[in-house]
Amino acid sequence: PVSVIVEDTTDDNYVNFRKGMEQAAMELNVDVSFITLYDAGNRRQQEELALREQQEGARALILAPVDGEAAAGFLENDRIQVPLVLLNSEAASVDSRVSARITFDYYGLGRQLGQKILEQQSPDLPVYLFMGREQGEADRLFEDGLMGVLGSAGRETTRFRQEEEGDFRKVIEGLVYPGIRKVVIVALDQESLTEAAGILKDSSVYASYVGGLYGRGTSIPVLNDLERGIISGLCITDDFTAGYLGVKTAVQLISNVRGPEQGYLAGGYIEREDLHREEYEKLLYPIG
Repeated sequence: PVSVIVEDTTDDNYVNFRKGMEQAAMELNVDVSFITLYDAGNRRQQEELALREQQEGARALILAPVDGEAAAGFLENDRIQVPLVLLNSEAASVDSRVSARITFDYYGLGRQLGQKILEQQSPDLPVYLFMGREQGEADRLFEDGLMGVLGSAGRETTRFRQEEEGDFRKVIEGLVYPGIRKVVIVALDQESLTEAAGILKDSSVYASYVGGLYGRGTSIPVLNDLERGIISGLCITDDFTAGYLGVKTAVQLISNVRGPEQGYLAGGYIEREDLHREEYEKLLYPIG
């Protein structure tokens, strides 16, 4: 038995990951449990679930941590005594039992997106950053990379955190008032991107005040909105491979085998015309 514990309340961001996880589980004869939180981004709750899974017999844990450094610190006081694989985290290994991190270069993806915005959007358009109430480690790295590029170029940016339902709609509705310029919107997480795209689809008037909508994600709704032209550009990750390698690495650790350092898994920036290129089709629509 191997337990996967993510930082979210649903598996919406883990559809392709689960396909890869299930493929590895079938090939390697592993019983994998996929566990979400009751409250998104609740670090203490995630710790309690990790301890519970260990107590109930999990031979290894795969963790998409709310806080990477805190998760790696589980091993310092021996609270977690089974192999631990960290997903989407840059946390340093504090023990040989954390033998690999399965992650993507979110900072680099943020920089890549920032460069595209500078190339495609007028320099006088302010950039609005949309984010959810809780920011995970991947979200923070992505924002840091993006802001490194936009900040160096002197682009005007404003952050909007969704504290209550409807906050993003109020921001976009506010653009319609006389004297407001067009803006560029960047969503730092998939949920915020999905919501922003839905608002723009509701009204052509709203859409006319947005010079471009960008973000990251691989869900079917997000990909459909990219194809429809609602989303201008998208950063994507090879989540199927992450799921497969997460389980494979856990099995290696259980067997006291240290696999090779994986480095960053594949990711990149795509636009509408890239969706049907063969290399991206395999990454975005894996069979599993």
